[in-house]
This record gives sequence, structure tokens and C-alpha cells, in this order.
Amino acid sequence: MRPPSRRNFLKDSAAIAAGFAALPAVARGADEPGNDKGDTKPAGPNDVLRVAVCGVHGRGMEHIQGWGRLKKDVKITAICDPDLKVTGKAVAAVKRHSGDEPRVVQDVRRLLEDKSIDVISIATPNHWHALMTIWACQAGKDVYVEKPVSYTVSEGRRMVEAARKYNRIVQTGTQCRSHKGIQDAMAFLHSGKLGQVFLARGLCYKRRDSIGHKPNEPVPAGLDYDIWTGPSPMHPFTRNLVHYNWHWNWDFGAGDLGNQGIHQMDLARWGLGKSELPRSVMASGGRFGYSDDGQTPNTLSVAFDYGDCQLQFEVRGLITNDEEKVRVGDIFYGTEGILAITSYTDWQVYLGHKLEKGPGGHGGGDHFANFVEAVRSRDPKKLNADIEEGHLSSACCHLGNIAYRLGRKLHLNPSTETFVNDPEADAMLTREYRAPYVVPAKV
Repeated sequence: MRPPSRRNFLKDSAAIAAGFAALPAVARGADEPGNDKGDTKPAGPNDVLRVAVCGVHGRGMEHIQGWGRLKKDVKITAICDPDLKVTGKAVAAVKRHSGDEPRVVQDVRRLLEDKSIDVISIATPNHWHALMTIWACQAGKDVYVEKPVSYTVSEGRRMVEAARKYNRIVQTGTQCRSHKGIQDAMAFLHSGKLGQVFLARGLCYKRRDSIGHKPNEPVPAGLDYDIWTGPSPMHPFTRNLVHYNWHWNWDFGAGDLGNQGIHQMDLARWGLGKSELPRSVMASGGRFGYSDDGQTPNTLSVAFDYGDCQLQFEVRGLITNDEEKVRVGDIFYGTEGILAITSYTDWQVYLGHKLEKGPGGHGGGDHFANFVEAVRSRDPKKLNADIEEGHLSSACCHLGNIAYRLGRKLHLNPSTETFVNDPEADAMLTREYRAPYVVPAKV
């Protein structure tokens, strides 16, 4: 599959704004009974934050639960999903938490016009994350966006720029950063007690069975497939895209490196203390063991060089063993021992040549509550996973996939977030967008 060309990609923000303005005030979609659009002022520091949850087939239901736990601070007033068949369970869940019935729309643009909404909570497929976040920032709304934050490296940087330009609070959905156990593990790593940490390994050993082959078919009733496709190329409808298997298609997802693996990538980079992209990346792997409609590898090894340390990442989707009692987690290697993160909350140190058991711990946290705290204070520094952290970790996943697809070692300029003298690789840092769903080249 050849990388996209940059031809006809570059659009300035005025062009996208014009395209957005040209859309009808009431876009395609359907309202169910609920609150009408309001024109009230944005919530103040002591007011209830009004949240719209976008994408509710999978992770979005956990957003509803997360916001529901904070019902003294948060009210879910709207549900957005292009497939009306999946919105009923979301509405029911909101009613269980709050007793209120949110309105339902298929098109996020209707929510951006709604001045009563304070927060856009995004759990859509990857290809919508950047555009929805940038639009929300431009509309004066704060954003909680799932991982990976972007579909391409350049999208992530533009999301950071939008958050800064419009003074918005944008949290990445890498919830491990709010867990006490993980915070303690990072404090131990950064204390120097493990010596020089020279290698981090992220492990995503998560079984993924074949998705098989599914035929093209008519778009089901209740699904606005144009909106679902959004910025991506239009494909014939197939059940192997909607709702989950888009993860394994290059036009929509990033494979398990950018699905489950983004959590472990984020922890690996955090543990190494790296706030920039690596100097080089290389990868090898394949989609082994079965033939199906999936395109992304189920077996992948990626190596990133930061100069003074290495970050290695492995995806294994077939039958495999654990490593150091880790199946989905991270292992950090220092000159005095190793530290293993064995879950979203647990860690353990092993010291010396005999790997004698050392400190360890566990503990959870509330990523949604952390976001609310930052929103109320208008201080992005209070975020445990600011959008820039999400961008850098997501970008590492994209870089690994680019190296895999091109089949060669790639060298980077971390300061420009581009490749060194490699136009073919640079072309894969962005994509061509399907109008009118165009991510602006300049924010």
C-alpha cells in the first residue's frame, strides 16, 4: 500500500472555516427527546460542566461511566454517534446515572454550535480524533480525547497548537498517568535508584483472532456512513470496518501498536524521560497465522533510538508467553536492576544480578476527575496527560508503523518532527483529507 501524496493536501484554516460555514446549520442527524440547544454562558468554576460524549459503541460507554461518577461536577447533556442503533444504550446509561435524558445527534457539528456545551468527550475511531478536537477548540470547548490522539504525526502537533492558540484544556485518554501506582513507579525510575535507565520495553501481548472476510453490503439503516467515514477515503460498507475492525485497516486505524500499545508506549517514553521524538526508528513484523481483511501486523517489533537510551516495543497477537510476568505492560532496564509495570496500576522492582525483589506497589486514580480539576482552574499544567504528551506518544506509534510499512530504518529530526532527507517517509506524516472533513494545515 503506497503512502499518500501531499498533493492537494495543504489547506489553510480559512479554507476549512469557509467549508464549515457552508454546511447547513442543522446537519444530517436525528434528535431524540431531550434538552434543546441552549445559549447559556459557559460553566464557571463552581458550575456543573456540561459534557457531550462522541462515539459510544465501545470506549465511549466508559466515558459515560467516568463522567457519571462525577455527577456533582458533570452533566452529560448530549450523545453523538453516526450510528443511531448504538445510542440507545448510551442514553439509558446516562439516565441511570443522572435521571436526565441527553439529546442525540449524529453529527458533531451540531454540538459545536451549542453554546451550552462545555466539554467534548471523544471516543470515536482514530481518524476523527484530530478534526473533532481542533473544531472543539475553535468552538471554545475543552476536550477529553481518547488515545491515540491522532491518525498521523502532523495531526497531533496541530492538536497541540489548537489547544494553545484557543486556550483550551485538552486531556489525552492515557488514564495510567492518573494512577498512583504508575506515578510511584515513575518517581522511582526518575529518582536514580535503578541507576542509569538505558532501555525501556513496551509489551502488547494481546490475543487477536482473525477477523475473517466479510462482503461489501448496503449501509444499514440508522448509520450515516458519510459522517462515520469523515476525513478518510470512502470505502464500500463492510462489517469488517464498522464498528471495531477499523483498527486493523490502515485508512482508519493504527493496529495494536496504536490501539492497546499506545498506553505502554506512553509509559515507556515517560519512564525514559523523553519529551521529543527519537533520532531513528526501524521495525519488522507481519500479519501471520491467518488470512483475513485486516492489513495491520499482528506481530511487530519496533526499535527507537534516543541516543543515550533505547525504546523497544513488541506487539504479539498470537499465542505467546509472558516476559518477566508481563503480558501487557513495560519493563525498564537500569544499571542497578529492572522495574516491571505489570498492569495499569501495579509495579515491581528487581535489584542486582540476582534480581532480588525490591520496592513495588499499586494504586489507581481518576483521569476524568483530573481533567475536571484542570478545567475548573483553567490550568493545563494540572493535567496528568496534556495533549502534547498524547501527541508525542501517539507519534511514536505512527513512526513505528511507517517504518514497518516502508521496510527500512528511518532517521528523524526531532526538532521539526520530520524525517531526514526522506520525502517518501515525510509523505506518511500526513494524509489527504476527504472534503469537507479537512484537518487544517495551519491552526
